[in-house]
Amino acid sequence: MKKLLFVFILPILLMAALISTAIITVNNIRDNNVEVLYSQFHGTNPQITTIKPPIASTIIYSSEGDIIGKIYGQEEKAYQYEENPSLYQGKSILYHLINIPPYAENSKTLALAITLKDQILHILFQMGAITQSDLKAEKLNTETPYFEVDQDSYFTEYVINQLMAKYSNYVLAGGLKVYTTVNTQLDDMAQQVVSQDYQSYIAPVGGDSAALVADNPTNGYILAMIGGPSYQTQQLNMADIPRQQGSAMKPLIYVKAFEMGYSPDTMIDDSPICYGNYCPVDYEGYTVGWVSIDRAINQSINIPAIKMLAAIGYQNGIDTLEAEGLKLDPNTYYGLPIVLGDAGLTLTNMVGAYNSLANGGYYAQSTPFEKIVGSSGTIILNNTKLQQKRILDANAVAEMEQVLGDTSLKSPMYGSATYYYSVQGREYGSKDGTSNGPKDITDYMFIPQLSVGGWAGNTNDTNMSQAAVGAFQAGPMVHDFIMNYIQMENLPVENFPTPTYPTLNSTTSSIP
Repeated sequence: MKKLLFVFILPILLMAALISTAIITVNNIRDNNVEVLYSQFHGTNPQITTIKPPIASTIIYSSEGDIIGKIYGQEEKAYQYEENPSLYQGKSILYHLINIPPYAENSKTLALAITLKDQILHILFQMGAITQSDLKAEKLNTETPYFEVDQDSYFTEYVINQLMAKYSNYVLAGGLKVYTTVNTQLDDMAQQVVSQDYQSYIAPVGGDSAALVADNPTNGYILAMIGGPSYQTQQLNMADIPRQQGSAMKPLIYVKAFEMGYSPDTMIDDSPICYGNYCPVDYEGYTVGWVSIDRAINQSINIPAIKMLAAIGYQNGIDTLEAEGLKLDPNTYYGLPIVLGDAGLTLTNMVGAYNSLANGGYYAQSTPFEKIVGSSGTIILNNTKLQQKRILDANAVAEMEQVLGDTSLKSPMYGSATYYYSVQGREYGSKDGTSNGPKDITDYMFIPQLSVGGWAGNTNDTNMSQAAVGAFQAGPMVHDFIMNYIQMENLPVENFPTPTYPTLNSTTSSIP
């Protein structure tokens, strides 16, 4: 019996004693403070510390200075436990209440914190309290931040995701202040537009969601971001989910042709052609013969776009798209169908690319950040004085702006929907896109002071009805937002530069 006690029971008692000093016990809440008992395996005496009431490690502001979101640390979890211990029954309490700052001051203390957590996990595994799979899963879980969204929900969650992806070390350190670009009034107006136009134009053709992003094209500031018809019913942010873009990709490649000496008047033969096993077809199912580039773009004819990319060179097209800020997979060969939108890209990313067309060829990729300030007042990111970088030829962009704003060339294709492709009394540019299925429909419209993109479709990537077209479903949403924006901001009229058209020659006058 003594041998049995020595071999089996005593080690278990010792191990239990060790665990009791390793795992935090929340003793009580006194004066709104949580008193915590813990040990860091340094010596035998446990240490006592007091956790103050939850303080946000990161505060997120709108462009008007209002708080729109907060990120909290481990203290919030301690309070949650004290008020509702059932949240952390059994093994789930293993490290959630360990008094190690998940938002450590530096990488060294963070590493120590993770090491301590892993030590406790291994002890419990050795005792049989958790399984091997539990051990693996918990070790991989290195603290998901707890955050609150006060308002502008889609945009605020987007900001939090961007912070954790790009500036997690600063978030972990705590005391961060994030000044964002969102205009809360515009964002609220955008949500109303998306909700209303979703019901009127998108739900009737079998779509369950819609999204809208609006940028200031001169600096890329995201002024509004809506990821669905209602945040209460759909938290998935479709403005940040890669989807097919359809013919909305065409202007972003055609502009390179203008740089290389082709003209909006260059003629392309819209006749059948095959490149190996790939034989593109026009959306309408028939070809129309020789067409000018400006007509081919405005009436969204596919075969001329494929021939144009083949003429300027696939790599030239890819280089142009990447210069415009599109996040293409470097390990994927898209082939000529890339000009028809055969790549998964987010709405936010595409609006950033269209900024270069609205901004005279200068790079202004979308950003939600105006400024990020660390706990000591150090400026971590400053987008208030961005240096503009020219990525496209000014005259080529001016030509494209004129092409995309030619309402007379759109009307034969879109009829009554052409209304949604004009901004009364102002110069504009617009292009829609419809993917195969159709699964995704998009529309992009810009004026000199604003670049807007809209998407509609199903969150599960299934088809809508055949009646779904970018011009008729996404177009009204984008148009309505722009018209409301002009009225809200009392926006002055601005015009695009007037292009100088090249003289046609034998090499650029037509493409067979």
